[in-house]
Amino acid sequence: MKKIAISLLCLIAFGACNQTPKSDSENIASEEAQETKNNYPELLTAALEAHGGIDQWNSFSTMQYDLSMAGNDQTETHIIDLNKRLVRINSENFTIGFDGKEVWASPTIEATGKNSPRFYHNLFFYFFAIPYVLADPGINYDDLGTVKIMDKEYRALKVSFNEGVGDADEDLYIAHFNPETFKLELLLYTVTYYTGEKHENYNALKYGAYKNVNGLLFPMSLKGHKYDSGKIGDLRYDVTFSNVALSKEPAVDSLFVMPEGAEVDSLKVN
Repeated sequence: MKKIAISLLCLIAFGACNQTPKSDSENIASEEAQETKNNYPELLTAALEAHGGIDQWNSFSTMQYDLSMAGNDQTETHIIDLNKRLVRINSENFTIGFDGKEVWASPTIEATGKNSPRFYHNLFFYFFAIPYVLADPGINYDDLGTVKIMDKEYRALKVSFNEGVGDADEDLYIAHFNPETFKLELLLYTVTYYTGEKHENYNALKYGAYKNVNGLLFPMSLKGHKYDSGKIGDLRYDVTFSNVALSKEPAVDSLFVMPEGAEVDSLKVN
């Protein structure tokens, strides 16, 4: 063990002394990233820090986790290229993938049991990775201050998207953070994928206990509820996550390539 530790220290020291100076383009990119961070609203900045920090999030290239939904005995394994946002979902009966352009399903769309694999492919990744993904480009913020839902107070941040961001740029999110810890506890969200029309008929998503994975916090469960007039209603779905892993190594591109015979699920927005 001592030899391993000494070897690692030698490698770190050698790397620190022999770093190649950054090019002008790399320096500019670093400055732009810092400027973007400085433009985050204070509430998002506090939330990002409470969950482990945006720099820590950006240091990883690949995410993988297992997802189980109550009432369904199949477990899905989700693999995400965090830089390109490519996705592969493996299950016993089907595979869904996003290659950067098309969402495909194998052996068929029907085999997935989903109304739309394209709608589904990154749905739970996005929920799972909030607040980190709220730091993506093309997002607008509105700090709603302190709000109360069912006698509980939160700090609320409303999020909207620029035109052309994602498949449903009319979606709205209101992230509700604990006012003391700034951890995400509740998300209100709209679904506009199928109509393309903006509205404020929200659904509610409760965030369960968090687990630290490589210095970042992730919820181990999500419970989707109906929501109406400031009240959280009946349970709609219950999802649990396990075997969460992050890697600095990029995923192999071939994972996301559409296999022969797979079906493409086209964008449904009118």
